[in-house]
Amino acid sequence: MPEQRRLDRVLEPEYLAGLADRSVDEVSAMKAECTELETEVSFVRRLAQGRIDILDAERDRRASGGSLEDLISSLSKILADDGPRPSPSQAHLPQRMAPSPDIEWTRGLEPLVGDSTLVRLPDLSDAELADSREQLAALEREVSGKRRALHDVLHTLEMELAERIQAGRP
Repeated sequence: MPEQRRLDRVLEPEYLAGLADRSVDEVSAMKAECTELETEVSFVRRLAQGRIDILDAERDRRASGGSLEDLISSLSKILADDGPRPSPSQAHLPQRMAPSPDIEWTRGLEPLVGDSTLVRLPDLSDAELADSREQLAALEREVSGKRRALHDVLHTLEMELAERIQAGRP
C-alpha cells in the first residue's frame, strides 16, 4: 500500500478524532502542520491561477492579432493579483509567505504549473492552449477544494486551542 500523503491524512476525519484528549503541544503541532500545508496548497493554487491568466491572455492576443512582445510586456499586469481579499477575520495569514522547497503536489498535474507550457506557449495550437487551460482550471478547482477543507481543519484546531486558553486548561 503506498504511503498516504500528508494532505490526505490531515483531511481525513480521523485526524481530528480525540482532539480533546490530546495535549496542547500535540494540537499546536497539528495546527502548525496544517498551516504549512495551507501555505503549500495556496501556492499551487496561485500558480495555477497565474498560468490560467497567462493562457487567457495568449488566447486574447491571438484573437486580436497582437504580438508575442505585447504579451510579454503585459505579464506584470496579467499576474497582478487584483482579486478580492478576505476580511481579516476570515483570512488565514501564513506564517511563511512561500512554501517549503520540499513541496509535493503529486497528482500527475505538476507539469501544468511548471514552466514547460509557458516556454512552449507560442508553439501551442489553439486546441492545445484550450486543453491546457481546462486542465489548469480542473487543478485550480481541486486545489481550492483542498484549501477550503484545510481551512475547516485549521478552524477546528484554532477553536480547540482558544477554548483551552479561555478555560485555563492544558
